[in-house]
Amino acid sequence: MKTLQTLTKLSFIAISLFFVSCGGDDDNTYFPPVSAPPANDTYVTGKVNGNDFSSIIFGTSSAVCNKFGNGQGGEIITILGSDLAANSITISLWEVTTTGEFTVNRDTESFLNYSPGSGGLAYATSADCAIGNGTINVTYIDDVKVEGTFSFTGVDTENCAGGTKTVTEGAFRG
Repeated sequence: MKTLQTLTKLSFIAISLFFVSCGGDDDNTYFPPVSAPPANDTYVTGKVNGNDFSSIIFGTSSAVCNKFGNGQGGEIITILGSDLAANSITISLWEVTTTGEFTVNRDTESFLNYSPGSGGLAYATSADCAIGNGTINVTYIDDVKVEGTFSFTGVDTENCAGGTKTVTEGAFRG
């Protein structure tokens, strides 16, 4: 009986060491490769300070899109995408009903936002700072679908001197 317990413990330790040794790098730099957007799905992709961001995780999108309002004024379309590390990008379109390029900054109702998965911070174009700005280029919009591209410099929403995040090569569909 004692031999069985010893073998069980050794097997458990061996299996544990196997999983620990195969756990990957300690610097947490492994992320799945960015794949092509699903053909008929909501997604958000881009580069945050030069690093890839994608709501497409292992071929499945973790993004959502919501439309509020009835088209009679005050309509809001929000697309939110999160990556594997729980970082997120939000695209909020206020009363956008046609294609075109829209500037976003602290003076517009539409905005762009990046929030790191670590929490506590948000970098947005809608901060009370003069430096947060960006563009949203809506290339398609109808009653059930919106898509386009975006780029922005988001400012720490709690502290204008707290830093910025630059998001480039952004693309979305909702």
